[in-house]
Amino acid sequence: MRERLQEILARLPGKDCGQCGFKNCRSLAEQVIDKPELIRRCLYLQPQGVIVPLATDLRMEEISWKDILDREYDLVLEQFPEDPGPREIILPFNPGNLQRLEIKKGDVLFGRPAWVGCPVTHVGLVMDEPDYLSGTFSWCVIGPLAARERGIEIGNYNPIAYEGLVRHTRQKLEIGRRYHFLPRTCMMQSRHSGVVSAVAKRGDAYRVRLEGIMID
Repeated sequence: MRERLQEILARLPGKDCGQCGFKNCRSLAEQVIDKPELIRRCLYLQPQGVIVPLATDLRMEEISWKDILDREYDLVLEQFPEDPGPREIILPFNPGNLQRLEIKKGDVLFGRPAWVGCPVTHVGLVMDEPDYLSGTFSWCVIGPLAARERGIEIGNYNPIAYEGLVRHTRQKLEIGRRYHFLPRTCMMQSRHSGVVSAVAKRGDAYRVRLEGIMID
């Protein structure tokens, strides 16, 4: 088994980015030993070495509909294929830091979504110019390596909303209704909940905005 683990690790990129849904490449490799199909979760690896957008590679039969604590959820939230990671709209506990730190589009920031009880520090790429009036901005969560190179710490923050695509759901999507959902690349593989505030058809999926985010 040790030889098999080393063989799988040699195939993985070693980025420990977490976008496969596991904590690091080793955690993914340990699961691949028993479930070889999970290798497809790696953004950077295909049998031919081709990078494939994450949102197109999940199949209905691969979904367990239960999170790491065996709790059921209603839908899977995937990132937009044009984005480098899952998109969040966030509000720092100290919004004044946006101006003090001169945060702008393209910056790499890191902080923890403490309001919802998540223990994981998130690293994000700022996608738009911050709204200094409300103190909010949107970022895409990316791997931790970027923060080591040029990250700016913003401390704890509150996730105002998640935006992404829904291809797989067990419930009809309705505005104003709270759903339990699994963010596709959540490192904790933990069930979240949120209220749908916007939904629109986009190709074979729905573009959805979820607000009032909780881990429950």
